[in-house]
Amino acid sequence: MVHQLLTAPQEIRTDRLLLTPVTPTDIDALHVVYADARTWTHLPSGRHASRAQTVDLVQRKIGGRVRHGLGSWTIRDLQSGVVLGVGGVDMTAGGVWNLGYRLAPSAWGHGHATAVARAATTAAHDTAPGVPVTGRVLTNNPASARVLANAGLALVWQGTTAAPTPDDVERQVWADRVLTDQQHAWLVANA
Repeated sequence: MVHQLLTAPQEIRTDRLLLTPVTPTDIDALHVVYADARTWTHLPSGRHASRAQTVDLVQRKIGGRVRHGLGSWTIRDLQSGVVLGVGGVDMTAGGVWNLGYRLAPSAWGHGHATAVARAATTAAHDTAPGVPVTGRVLTNNPASARVLANAGLALVWQGTTAAPTPDDVERQVWADRVLTDQQHAWLVANA
């Protein structure tokens, strides 16, 4: 394993975004996003109530990138450099990439989530072509489901699990290819 500080930064530019590996210097800006109740409308229990939760998140994302060669990025506006959120793919314990993002409300509705999802899917295919890219969303979040579809994923499961959700909301699992029985089972159990 090569330490992150010894590897070249994996910077990606889209038409309007700069995607850079998450670093400790991003903690405060990302905490603003993760602590904003508006970013958790679909799952209020996910909101970060303390900075320590965001520190833990950043540490996990950095560790995942070191272990797997790819991980989430801090999303910045290409022109201003303002942090808009975090997104990309992270390797799961189930042996699949998990595609996800969390954007500040000011960044919603501009196609940023789709741009990040497409860049992440491409990067995942380049890094580990045999590993599925997956996403998990709630049925009360159709905008995120559209982002997954726009990134080339398809719905492979919908239902309920023991994990709490808002009333009348189901969980969905999306994937960019056929999953093994083990991958499918892990994703459903962790949807």
